[in-house]
Amino acid sequence: MVIAAFTKGVGKRMGQRKNKAFVERADRRPVSLRGFALNAKRDSDIEVSDLSYTGCRFDSGDRFRAGEVVELRLLKRGAIQAEVRWATEGRVGARFIEPA
Repeated sequence: MVIAAFTKGVGKRMGQRKNKAFVERADRRPVSLRGFALNAKRDSDIEVSDLSYTGCRFDSGDRFRAGEVVELRLLKRGAIQAEVRWATEGRVGARFIEPA
């Protein structure tokens, strides 16, 4: 499975949150992984700074837009499609898109 290889070494999900107003997500772990964000109009250098089974946060000198779909390619890890969920001041949050 692509996601399992991409997230190798990431910890398991932690306990439930007490405040139900928060949206549940997989536990994120700090990492420092270099790679690229690619699509038909983009070839950006990135550094992933946290990673989970469902998404990641990365830094880039390029601007991204919420809703943009990119292929994230991490050196020695592989590639996975992701949707940008938010982007601000060089930081980007993305959710992995599982293959159909």
